[in-house]
Amino acid sequence: MKEVIKRALEDYQIGQTYLIEQEIPSWSQDLHYKIKADGKRYSARFLKENRSPNDVFGTITDEILTEQAKFCLFLVEHGIPFMKLVPALGNEPYIIVWWKGEKYRFIMFEWIEGRHLTHCDEDLAWKFGNMARRFHDISSTFVSAVFPKKSHLIGYQIFTNQLWAAIRSTSMLDKTELQDYLELANKHIAAAKFPKMDYIVQTDLNPLNVLWDENKNIVGIVDFESIGYGDRIEGLAWLIKWYSRTNGIKSMEMSPEVAEKLLQGYGAFDFLGFDDYDRLSSLLWLSGCMNWNFVKETISFLESSNEEKLKGHLHSYKKRGEKLTSLISKSFLSQ
Repeated sequence: MKEVIKRALEDYQIGQTYLIEQEIPSWSQDLHYKIKADGKRYSARFLKENRSPNDVFGTITDEILTEQAKFCLFLVEHGIPFMKLVPALGNEPYIIVWWKGEKYRFIMFEWIEGRHLTHCDEDLAWKFGNMARRFHDISSTFVSAVFPKKSHLIGYQIFTNQLWAAIRSTSMLDKTELQDYLELANKHIAAAKFPKMDYIVQTDLNPLNVLWDENKNIVGIVDFESIGYGDRIEGLAWLIKWYSRTNGIKSMEMSPEVAEKLLQGYGAFDFLGFDDYDRLSSLLWLSGCMNWNFVKETISFLESSNEEKLKGHLHSYKKRGEKLTSLISKSFLSQ
């Protein structure tokens, strides 16, 4: 990999001396490194077009990647502390490299120093909500003919269909509890449907993609691979899920008070009201209880016919669903 990066940096006219300081873990098949070249630090990323074995996440075509880079520049120009793209020669947003017989797009950004805060309190949630609203309002003025307009509900429905197919093919005898869970998921999908979506360009703003300084001020947003159109309220449900967690991003400890502070910081009451409760509640349930981790583990238990582990798995996610749907009250939305 050192030689691959060295050759890539030649197209940026940097890297007479360079060092790989850290390999950054990725949920996808992308490769991500923190490097230091000619005394300056960068985020160096190698992206495949097919980044995941699951079609729900879609592909990043060359056209979409170019549009994502354009959006990154747009955010920086409008004062959002987003990663600064480092263009290659000819002002190209990325270059093509080959490694072990596979094609990658190499794209580079200036490195942002900061820390992740995943134990959320009311102050942090309000600050993040305020930044998220600013981000969304600015991004709503970015118009793209490249990004598809696709609801999260399509992905949730694909996930449930995959699990129904897995149920039909398993030799496990007792499938009633999982079938009931999937029926509940279908009810939430139906409740979350809305005739008119408010599509704006968004990205993955989970706490591991947001950097803070020592005074708890946001200094950087570092995800770009998820940039694309999404419905505003669907995206807001994910933010509530992430930023209501008081004991870390993997914790199931969630606080309604912290969730409410996020919505107050976001200024959500100029478009959210009592009539949105059922939809938002269902979106919260789906964000935490019909995601890829749930699907992946469930299929694994079905394939191994491990009824005991499947039962504990479903029990855990049912508890999570109860906590998620209790984060926002009807009385709070009717203020």
